[in-house]
Amino acid sequence: MRAPMEDSKYTTAVADGYPPQKHMLRDLMVSMEFQGKGRSTVRAPVAPEVCTDEGAMRVGILATLGDMVGGGLSIRAVYPDWIATADLSIHTTGRATSGVVAAAGSVIRAGRTTVVVEVDIRQEAATSAEETTPIGSVMMTFSRLPRREDNREVEIDEDSRQTVDLAAPGSGLTRPYLAELGVRVLDEAQGVLELDMTDYVRNSVGALQGGTVAILADVAGQHAARSATGKPFATSDLAIHYLLQGRVGPFRTRAKVLRITNDTALTRVDVIDSGADDRLITVVMNTATVDPASPYPPRSPADSSS
Repeated sequence: MRAPMEDSKYTTAVADGYPPQKHMLRDLMVSMEFQGKGRSTVRAPVAPEVCTDEGAMRVGILATLGDMVGGGLSIRAVYPDWIATADLSIHTTGRATSGVVAAAGSVIRAGRTTVVVEVDIRQEAATSAEETTPIGSVMMTFSRLPRREDNREVEIDEDSRQTVDLAAPGSGLTRPYLAELGVRVLDEAQGVLELDMTDYVRNSVGALQGGTVAILADVAGQHAARSATGKPFATSDLAIHYLLQGRVGPFRTRAKVLRITNDTALTRVDVIDSGADDRLITVVMNTATVDPASPYPPRSPADSSS
């Protein structure tokens, strides 16, 4: 998944040093296109390093792409004020197994206190962006924050079309994304994962990147569902409620399976900042499903899952 070292029509984005040269967003090979002030599209290739053991891009990464779209659009919508993500819900109708994932969003409301953004997620064929398949949607709510002196400046041209490639020389994954993040699985049955705070997972204000929170909740809920049932459940939907920013770490998840049917499992996942007096920073409802086309047979709860 490494980028070819050739000239690109895109420019490398460096805004006040963010993201740093080695960062999760760069290694996902993300490109961003802004269509004026109100629309934006983010693209990332589907590669084995970002997929589950069933060969589909992790829903937590789809949520990461949606979060990037929503964050960029909401910042533009409230400028010169700032924003904080309040809620993100992603619902998938298909799975991305090849080509490129495109997350295209628009602002549907920009009020005095909140901004709402909707994002359509599609799988594009590797050979043509015109061959697309809808695979999901994201809805996000952002809280509008009054401008402060330390807010980062953002240059906005409401009529321009701008494309930015976050991949830098040397970007790209050579091992699974979870390993690159530094995710440690401590207890699959209880959905306990742990992650240290590093520059690799920080956002532009120094807190844990919202997409990384989604990844933790995705994997924790999937582990808990598989352990409880012995079935090859995979996350399909996430409803994320951001309560506080994670700033210290290590961050730890805990999961509780709430409901199981023949083909679905609903799990609550809490994300805690262990280094900040075990503060609860995010609550996530994870819905996992069994893909009828899955090539993997049911497994016992004792079997390892990914």
